[in-house]
Amino acid sequence: MDQQPEREALTKAGIATPPPLRIECPVFEGSLAALFHLAREGRVDLSGIPLAPVCAAYIEYLEQGGLEDMDAAGAALLALAYLVERKAWALLPIADPPPPQELPELPEPTVHEFADAVDDLAERHRERGRLFFRTAPGEAPEYELPIDLGDVTAGDLAQALESLLSRAEPLDIEPVARRWPSLVEVMGTVMRRLEAGGGSGGFDAMLPDSYTRLDAVFVFLAVLELLRLGKIAAERREGEVWFRLGKK
Repeated sequence: MDQQPEREALTKAGIATPPPLRIECPVFEGSLAALFHLAREGRVDLSGIPLAPVCAAYIEYLEQGGLEDMDAAGAALLALAYLVERKAWALLPIADPPPPQELPELPEPTVHEFADAVDDLAERHRERGRLFFRTAPGEAPEYELPIDLGDVTAGDLAQALESLLSRAEPLDIEPVARRWPSLVEVMGTVMRRLEAGGGSGGFDAMLPDSYTRLDAVFVFLAVLELLRLGKIAAERREGEVWFRLGKK
């Protein structure tokens, strides 16, 4: 049993084409559709054709993605069921097996009716693949909705960071590394400075008068995390990014 291009349909209308399964044995060589038509016409002896390898090849076809084409998979299942039934009657020791039933016409495919929904779900899947979801070690990944920043865009935040870095003092390299604050500590500092400033302010209100580029980066990361948690909110004021304490 192997696979090759298959073009023969099971029905006269040609609306159902089986998957590319080819049968090779001493009694018969050909496609699944050809065997099906010959069996219906009584022109082949199914007792000499092993159908177990055909069914195994069909299962392998499904496992390799055959379910993407439900019409083809259903057509093959219908053909295999018919062949197994006819062979079972051929092997039974009775004089007159019942006549084969006429195979019903398969319904017209309806996949096209759901094309818009399929495209929408595919686009949502691609969008989710472009997002990064951070979870604690050992936790199952959970879907997080994108943060609503109102009229503030990622480009606005990037420009604000660039402005901070351009005004930062150079960082002196110390022989012995000092302890850098954790992100949680910087977040707490940002919240306290916002509260001291009346509950709102720009990046300048979150930094001392003199700061290094590393200080600016720490504060920027803390602001992003506070936005994600809903602790603060962002808006635009006179072309600049402004932050205020959130509701949470």
